[in-house]
Amino acid sequence: MPLSSLQPPIAEAPTAPPLHPAVSQAAATALVKGQVVDAIKLVRLEQHIGFNEAKDLIDTYLRSQPNLKIRIDEAQAGAREGLLRWLIFLLAGGAGLAYFLM
Repeated sequence: MPLSSLQPPIAEAPTAPPLHPAVSQAAATALVKGQVVDAIKLVRLEQHIGFNEAKDLIDTYLRSQPNLKIRIDEAQAGAREGLLRWLIFLLAGGAGLAYFLM
């Protein structure tokens, strides 16, 4: 039996999945700005899918774009740091106000 008869025809050969699903330009722009939630909303509206499916698409896209993922992680870390500073400031201000009012 010749070797070529064992191989499936090209049309029947399985194809590799794409590296990342198609994400619209608007969703990609939102991701570049660090707006992950907005990107998920855009994907949900454009592709008429649920939250979990849209989140999975965005996560897959981010895994295929490691530099973008790093930028988003840094932006989120900066936002958490800023939130923590405000929280400390408000607690200290509240404690000072309570001291002067007593």
